[in-house]
Amino acid sequence: MFRFFILPLIAYFLTLFQSAVISEILPNFVKPDLMLILITYLGASPLLVTGALLVFFCGLLQETFSGSPHGLFLFVYLSIFFFIKLLGKFLILGETITLRIILVAVSISLQALLMIFLPPALGIFFNLSLPGVSWILPQALMTCAVGWPLFHLFKKLEALPRVEPSPLEP
Repeated sequence: MFRFFILPLIAYFLTLFQSAVISEILPNFVKPDLMLILITYLGASPLLVTGALLVFFCGLLQETFSGSPHGLFLFVYLSIFFFIKLLGKFLILGETITLRIILVAVSISLQALLMIFLPPALGIFFNLSLPGVSWILPQALMTCAVGWPLFHLFKKLEALPRVEPSPLEP
């Protein structure tokens, strides 16, 4: 039962830490996107339905904490998740941390493209202030750097022993 709640709790604490702590410490153009690291991890994992539900939850959390238009991060995160799943059908997405960091860089690029082109297509461009191109590269580098220890943490949590229910003895 504990393993069922660990990833949603991690998503909640990553969003809280990103919006409350990191926003106060680092300037906006070098803030790592912690939620995108979790989305990339879930996309490279074999969990499809559970991963998609968790990504849905992550999108709702991000929209709640960031105050963005409803459905924007939800769509972006689900698009990234399913893009990585589709990529996994054509490429072998191994367990190496280096490959996962490359996937984070690809995810950041896809997120930047979606965040630039999706709001005008939906007619909500006037509500958003988009960062310049000079902000994307430092944020991508910082997110990839922070992704390294987070992937190790996720791997350790994945290796937690499962507690099997004991059969009732008469």
